[in-house]
Amino acid sequence: GTAGAVVANRLTENPHYNVLLIEAGPTEEGGLQLEIPFLCHEDTPNTPWDWNYTTVAQPGLGGRSIPYPRGHVLGGSSSVNYMIYTRGSRDDFNRYAHYTGDKGWSWNNMQQYFRKNEKFTAPVDHHDISNQVDLKIHSTTGMNSVSVSGFPTSIDGRIINATSQLKGDFKFKLDYNDGKNLGFGWIQITTNGPRRSSSATSYLAPNFRQRPNLHIVVGAQVSRLLQTGTQQGLPAFRSVEYRLKSDGSIQHATATREVILSAGSIGSPQILLNSGIGNSAELTAVGIKPIVDLADVGENMSDHALLGNGFLVNSTDTFDEFTRNDTAAAEDIAFWQNTGTGFLVNTIASHLGFIRLPSNDPIFKTNADPSAGPHSGHYELLIANSLALVTSPPTGNYLGIGNAVVSPSS
Repeated sequence: GTAGAVVANRLTENPHYNVLLIEAGPTEEGGLQLEIPFLCHEDTPNTPWDWNYTTVAQPGLGGRSIPYPRGHVLGGSSSVNYMIYTRGSRDDFNRYAHYTGDKGWSWNNMQQYFRKNEKFTAPVDHHDISNQVDLKIHSTTGMNSVSVSGFPTSIDGRIINATSQLKGDFKFKLDYNDGKNLGFGWIQITTNGPRRSSSATSYLAPNFRQRPNLHIVVGAQVSRLLQTGTQQGLPAFRSVEYRLKSDGSIQHATATREVILSAGSIGSPQILLNSGIGNSAELTAVGIKPIVDLADVGENMSDHALLGNGFLVNSTDTFDEFTRNDTAAAEDIAFWQNTGTGFLVNTIASHLGFIRLPSNDPIFKTNADPSAGPHSGHYELLIANSLALVTSPPTGNYLGIGNAVVSPSS
């Protein structure tokens, strides 16, 4: 997963620690589709870099099953996502601190970690970004590169003009990462020059992979943790079972100190359940011997739903041709390879906005507000100069708007 690369990097800063990083998917190196930011919408689903999960039938979606992308590659989902850098709101982190009783999760305390992670860099075209981001709240000394769009689009001016005309929910927001993210502004993206910046390219950059105490195995799917004894009367798990995809053999690795499980929001609970850690009754029902009765494993998950919408426009200056014309796409990719410039240096959207429902909305008469607080959006709009979020029709030019419910109630 994404965080596994971070932990491996930090631990191996100490030369006395030996770390084995086990990744189910392939390396991200050499994957042009993973490198080019604009191709992010082609990285999932149904690719070698995706676990290619689908959901069970969703009652709220007319019984349909939908794809559920998860990164199956070194760097996890940071190697296949849309690269939109969003810290969350002040309310989000203060709520974490409140419910955990740990003030370390508070927004103010988390700033040091945001800065330790982030390395804000100039966009590829080196344009003036003073009206697009508040550099005072960003770091230039961290690990993972962050920037803004490095190629202008024909809708940029229209979007910014609309914020001044409409105001209200659509007011201009200089930097949505300042903790109060309501309003519309320029998207910030995890890119380093013309390429994607992921936890694999940053925390596992070549100079780190050369550390003699860091060992990386790819194509090795962990199936479960194995109990190796007890510690202070509790089961201890210091052995890992994994299957090599190269020959199908099952291997075991035992840690001297500890095993850190970082397989993502789906993979981590799956491995725990396979290991006998979870709801004892449910594990017994499927033939898994319970070792630790921990009913919360695999429960209480919440995620944002995303829907792409397209609007026909009377302009030909969109990027739709790239997604439906193989010749044009090949020319654009060659241009990116030769110059490191062009619209492919961007993710698929250029602007985003967070909006709240009015406090007097009738829905709040029967439902509690699911958001973390007054500075947090209920939904998010992503604005794109094409239909990149969905398949483009064979003709026409489009404005794409992605709608995400970022404060779901279930």
